[in-house]
Formats: sequence, C-alpha cells, structure tokens
Amino acid sequence: MVVSLCKLLESILKNPAVKGLAFVFVFCCVWCLGAGFDLKDGRQYRKEFSTWWKDKFKAPRFPAAKTVFDYYVDFDNTKFEEWSKLSTGDVSSQIDTS
Repeated sequence: MVVSLCKLLESILKNPAVKGLAFVFVFCCVWCLGAGFDLKDGRQYRKEFSTWWKDKFKAPRFPAAKTVFDYYVDFDNTKFEEWSKLSTGDVSSQIDTS
C-alpha cells in the first residue's frame, strides 16, 4: 500500500507546477487505501470508508455531498471537483454504458 501511495504521488508530482500538495496527498491516500473496498454482503464498504475519512480528516476537506471517490484534484483552483466536470459531450458519446 505504501509503495502504491508513493508511486501515485511520484507520478503526479513529476509536473513541477503542481499546486496544492495537501490535496494531492489526500487524493493519493484515499485512492490507495480505500479504492479496493466494494459492496459485500449488503455493506457498502467504500461508502463506509468515505464516511470514516470525512469524519477523521478535516483538512483538506472533501465536499459533503458525495463520497471521497467522486472527486479529483482541480490543480488550477486547488480544490476538489466532481469527476463529472471532466466529462464532455465528446467523451460521453464514446462511452458505452449499456
């Protein structure tokens, strides 16, 4: 897990213009520690992890509306943004969701 965290951080930090290192670190921690959780026996472990994270770690704070997995780091504005803001009509039309 620590190796995954370091590799993810390393790949993001290769860009010397990266701002908001606290946001980058939190994003990497969330994905390296919690991405493996899934639904099992009726329990939504990923959602439980998200709730736990938001309760324990206050800075930088994720928006309350969704889970921690619904956000990425907007480097330009140094904040968390919803993944849906990255989708465009061009991308959405090429994805088969059926």
